[in-house]
Amino acid sequence: MKKQGIFNSQISYFVASMGHKDMLSIVDMGYPIPKDATFVDLVFDKGIPNFTDTIKMVLCELEVEKVIIADEMEANNLKNYQKVIDIFSNIEIEKKSHEEFKDMAKNSKFFIRTGECTPFSNIILISGVIF
Repeated sequence: MKKQGIFNSQISYFVASMGHKDMLSIVDMGYPIPKDATFVDLVFDKGIPNFTDTIKMVLCELEVEKVIIADEMEANNLKNYQKVIDIFSNIEIEKKSHEEFKDMAKNSKFFIRTGECTPFSNIILISGVIF
């Protein structure tokens, strides 16, 4: 049995399959995941699991070189925006309009849907390399 890290077998597999520059999107309950996209739905209830806890768990196993968020997050969800700024204090954070974000996210290798119920709680993680 695995001792630590991500215990969800699908997410663990997807993270292990990430290559340099691959994209993984972590999204809120209301995000329109593309019909043909590969995704894991983690929602148990409203707010469970939340956006930032999910990000932190993925970061235990994924090397990230850049993240993309919707520009609207800062004005409409300051709490999660500040948490993203804190979590990724040493990583480039790119802001796009929500529409541009959704267009970019379509290229994600997979999506993780969280139980987050606050606006614009969506992020694209761009995989880095460990060497």
